[in-house]
Amino acid sequence: MEEKIDSDSDWNYNFYQDLIDDINENRNLIQCISCGRCTGDCPAAKISNFNPRKIVERVLKGDKCVLRDSDIWYCFLCERCKRVCPKDKINIPLLIINLRNESFKKGFGPRYTDLRKYVEMAERFLTNGTVLETPLGEPLPEERVDELNEICNFARIKYVFKASKIKEKKQKK
Repeated sequence: MEEKIDSDSDWNYNFYQDLIDDINENRNLIQCISCGRCTGDCPAAKISNFNPRKIVERVLKGDKCVLRDSDIWYCFLCERCKRVCPKDKINIPLLIINLRNESFKKGFGPRYTDLRKYVEMAERFLTNGTVLETPLGEPLPEERVDELNEICNFARIKYVFKASKIKEKKQKK
């Protein structure tokens, strides 16, 4: 049965506990000091409404509406947030993956427009090696590029990218 989330039931103080039970490493979110470094260094935040700090804040407050928001689908899992966080062992990309999984379990999932932005970022990464049109700072190390390629394989992003290229070619003909 699909769980209905509306304004009266959006707040659930067991939501954070459920995420901890599902993935123990989410327990470290409680250490967040809301400094905003994760958002300030996030490529997705520069081109969308994605705000890792606000997502963590909403999870800690028990706001289950985060499961149906488009914001969780804009993260590229590049782990910049994890690297700049002043607190130890806060893994926002893992939280995002967990939230996406929970979103699917509740029957939400991404809307087409949400995935379109994500595919655009993936396309830039796969063709240029960057998420943004203008790269931030230095290029990623080869080891990190390999890891991201593995994530793309897991998330089937390459398949979506390839399918969109085939569709473009057909439309041009």
